[in-house]
Amino acid sequence: MTRLIPGALLVGMALTAGGCGGPPPPQAPATAPPDPGASAAADTAPAPAADAGITARTLLDAAIAAARQWQADAELAGVSTSLADGPSHAFWFYDFQSPSTGSCTRIRALASGRTDNVGPGESCILMKPVPAAFVDSPVAWDAARAAGFTPGESVQFGLRFQRDEALGEPRACWVLWSDDDGDDAGLIRGWCVDPATGTFVARLSGKGRIEPLQ
Repeated sequence: MTRLIPGALLVGMALTAGGCGGPPPPQAPATAPPDPGASAAADTAPAPAADAGITARTLLDAAIAAARQWQADAELAGVSTSLADGPSHAFWFYDFQSPSTGSCTRIRALASGRTDNVGPGESCILMKPVPAAFVDSPVAWDAARAAGFTPGESVQFGLRFQRDEALGEPRACWVLWSDDDGDDAGLIRGWCVDPATGTFVARLSGKGRIEPLQ
């Protein structure tokens, strides 16, 4: 049974294999004249550079479209990446849930511009969704850094509806954390940034969890 990963801590999440890519489109006949419009479009809208990385919003629309192909009522329940050097990274995960079917899936977006549905879409515990109009990962990065966050060897990002002792009421958070945020007791205290405004909210207690729908 596939479930959205409980807790804000998604440390060590690996780039999973697989995907749903189809065959390449057929080649045009050798005698077909070139299409100037297609050449102009390619010049003005290039694919993301794989070596440059992408932010959390770069392929969000494509991820949502892929999720709606899976289930028409798909809603965003979380965004994450791991082992990042900064706010741009080689891949992002988007977790979606379908209230009508009680199922979940995961869309993986790569810096090459490719998006794949890598989740089996099985039943799950529905979580409180997060709005798709969230501030991008560089905004969350800058806010956490200004509040004292240090990246360490790598950074983990997780956008979830979060419950934590430091928050009072459960709320949506962009949570950033690194190895430097761990303590001897095994707690990792992330840094919560408001995904609507991009302002720092609180240093988390490390004892929180994501909030179920009911």
